Amino acid sequence: MRQTVVVLGLLLVSACGSGAVNGTIEITGQDYAYQGVPEVAASGAELTFTNSSDIEFHEMVVFRIVDGEERTLQELLELPEAESEALIELQGVIVAPPGESGFNPEAEGSSVVLGEAGRYGIVCFIPQGADPAVVAEAMANADGPPDLGDGTPHAFLGMAAEFQVED
Repeated sequence: MRQTVVVLGLLLVSACGSGAVNGTIEITGQDYAYQGVPEVAASGAELTFTNSSDIEFHEMVVFRIVDGEERTLQELLELPEAESEALIELQGVIVAPPGESGFNPEAEGSSVVLGEAGRYGIVCFIPQGADPAVVAEAMANADGPPDLGDGTPHAFLGMAAEFQVED
């Protein structure tokens, strides 16, 4: 009897898979958080982004944190830029004006495909209070870093999330 229960349990676990979310994952940005971020996503899943704010422009910068890095996402955000850039692998960026669906400002498309397994983060670096028209103009004319004001980046106001990607 015990062997039967163990075998049935193993079959059930293998049939259910890892529990990682697959397919298209819809992330929503608001002032100042992300909704819809799964705890675990499958490698190859696509992230889309919609901005539910009626005031702020938001972005979803998606990156993989290098293997072996154990600091929290907040600790990584507090590092100097040169140091933190060495600890992440950029996967893609989707931006969205207030109340609209997102788009990739540097390429065609409106989603980010998740790569290999590991820890991932998403953040918004747009500063609080940045004029949406100025942000939109900066996205259209990427001739270097735009001057969007000196407000606190949304990531430091809570618009940062971490999740796992599994094969």
